Amino acid sequence: MAWARNEDPAALAAHLRAIYRDYAFNSPLVCAISIYLYMAWDGPRPWTLLQIWFSFWMVYMALRFWAGWTYSMQKEEGRYSLVTWSRLSLFIQLVDGLFIAALALFIYPQFDPLAQSAVLAASLVLVGATAFSLAGRWLAVWAYAPTVYLSFAWMTWQQKHEYAQGFALFTLGMFVLYLVFASNQRKSLHKGFELAKRNGELAAELQSKNLELREVAAGRSRLLATVSHDLRQPAHAIGLLAERALVDSSTASIRQSLRDLNELSQSLSASLTTLMDLTRLDAGLVEPRSVPVALVNLLARLQGEFEPVARSKGLRLLVRPSVAWVNSDPVLLYGLLANLVANAIKYTAHGAVELTLSPADRQICLSVSDTGIGIHQDRLDQIFNEFVRLDARDSGREGLGLGLSIVRRYALLLGHRLSAESTPERGSRFSLWLPLCEPGRDQARAAPQASQEQLRGLRVLVVDNVDLLLSSMVKTLSAWGCQVCAARNLVEAIDATGNLEIDLLISDYHLGDFEPNGLQLIQTMRSRAVRAIPALLMTGDVSAQLEAQAQLQDVRVVHKPVRPPVLRAQVLALIEPAAQSPEPGQSPQAVKPG
Repeated sequence: MAWARNEDPAALAAHLRAIYRDYAFNSPLVCAISIYLYMAWDGPRPWTLLQIWFSFWMVYMALRFWAGWTYSMQKEEGRYSLVTWSRLSLFIQLVDGLFIAALALFIYPQFDPLAQSAVLAASLVLVGATAFSLAGRWLAVWAYAPTVYLSFAWMTWQQKHEYAQGFALFTLGMFVLYLVFASNQRKSLHKGFELAKRNGELAAELQSKNLELREVAAGRSRLLATVSHDLRQPAHAIGLLAERALVDSSTASIRQSLRDLNELSQSLSASLTTLMDLTRLDAGLVEPRSVPVALVNLLARLQGEFEPVARSKGLRLLVRPSVAWVNSDPVLLYGLLANLVANAIKYTAHGAVELTLSPADRQICLSVSDTGIGIHQDRLDQIFNEFVRLDARDSGREGLGLGLSIVRRYALLLGHRLSAESTPERGSRFSLWLPLCEPGRDQARAAPQASQEQLRGLRVLVVDNVDLLLSSMVKTLSAWGCQVCAARNLVEAIDATGNLEIDLLISDYHLGDFEPNGLQLIQTMRSRAVRAIPALLMTGDVSAQLEAQAQLQDVRVVHKPVRPPVLRAQVLALIEPAAQSPEPGQSPQAVKPG
């Protein structure tokens, strides 16, 4: 009975329920009609055959009714019971057909024409009524209907009265109509079941999506709670230190306060950069662009950025040099490794953090090892999840619990295998497997320090509608030797430049509710210029539409907060013929060349 086992359980259960309900309903009706015909007939009777058939028929109808009632009362069907009940229904239909065929072949011919007409009419009505319930079980139809209709048609054709052949043809016609109706009903039933099944699948998908949305909402709520705490901490400390510096008369004390403010600013900027990275990943704005990357330059950048941080904690940062070239996205790869190194330094109180490389079958394994607090094995699988923090008691500061989550997502985007192993109180090691490639032009080189001389005399237009930010930008650029024109909107930008040809335009995006935005301002200022003006758009927005529009206008986007070294690198990259990648500290993929 493979046909029963392979059928959809829901459809099979619905078909069987219709069949067994029909048994429970029409069995008493068939008994009543049979008893009436048996008792009402006054003519000569084939007593022996009729009584035997009638006795077995009534017992069988009772069993048939019991089966129909039992199944109809069931609320749930197991897989095994469905197969059993399916087999029983086929057996019942086969027995039904044999009983009625026996009536047609052996008893029906012995009645007079009037009685034959009554028996034939009653049989055709009762058999025809099963077309609806049996339509879903095509095998049951063929086990039942042909036996009944063909036996009555054959025996009616053999009779000697003048209407015999007509009744026989009518019976065959009813058989054809029965099959046509059952076939049409079968198609309608299957379409209905398919529609119901699809509706069930859609409901399940909707429920799954609702659960996903609830998880996302819960994750965003956790993010907001975490951000509210971890960004308020440095902001609170910055306020206290700034207040102390304002009232302090000691130069040394003021300088110490400024150093503390700078460190807190870096911490705040790092947290915001992490949030920006996460937002960009969630928005699908991070697209890897793999090129040949020289590890010697990448490792030098990491050492240059993190060696002072490690030294301030009394740690050694050991970086093993390598002349290997790997195929990866230089910005994403740098962000991934920078997160791993920063995390290692954060959770290491004494000893060293080491970057090592080892060849591994046309790949190179780059490992970041530390002698820190380590991770228990039961938490090792959780560390790459969002908002998971290790024991930060010895780190001196807390984090958002997002760094390793971003590391894993970057590794997945790049297609690089990532693994972690750790021993509590002895340290951890994170390993990344990178594909080796032929040497090429390194995209990850840092801007030469000597190139800052190019900033002297550079004519820069800065536009920002916030006075404090505008004055800060003017002071920073002026300190680099730039000639700066400042404006808060398009009208002031036109007035400030006059007929002056500027070399660079730096603008915020949001310049007020009733003012053109930064991209519109850049477009207008370029239309007034004799030559193309390199432009830098500074914004806190993370929008695929904004970045696509900026790219079409050949505008480079930098996401706030932007520290001075990063700003300087971007300015140099715009004014130099060869574009350069961001200096250490810039958010991976936060800059898209126009």
